[in-house]
Amino acid sequence: MKRALIPLGLLVFLTGCAQHYAPGAVADPYGFFSGLWHGLVSPYAVAINLLSWVLSLMGLDLLSSIQIIGKPNTGFGYWCGFLMGLASYSGAAISR
Repeated sequence: MKRALIPLGLLVFLTGCAQHYAPGAVADPYGFFSGLWHGLVSPYAVAINLLSWVLSLMGLDLLSSIQIIGKPNTGFGYWCGFLMGLASYSGAAISR
């Protein structure tokens, strides 16, 4: 019984560290068109995130506000737009 309480207590303790959104952000979450835009710019956002990670290893805090996925989002509509924007880079593969 005591062994089961330790992981449960740790889980409850760590949930207090979860990220919470501001009330204004939850009132206006990202939708389909924001997902489409984020999908279109996602290759650049990945490159910027990698650059930001390398700079953070050197102690520089630049470009840390660039994120790949917009949060909070509306769910299915956002992800449909995101995948459509991301799929726009695969058009050359089906040119035949």
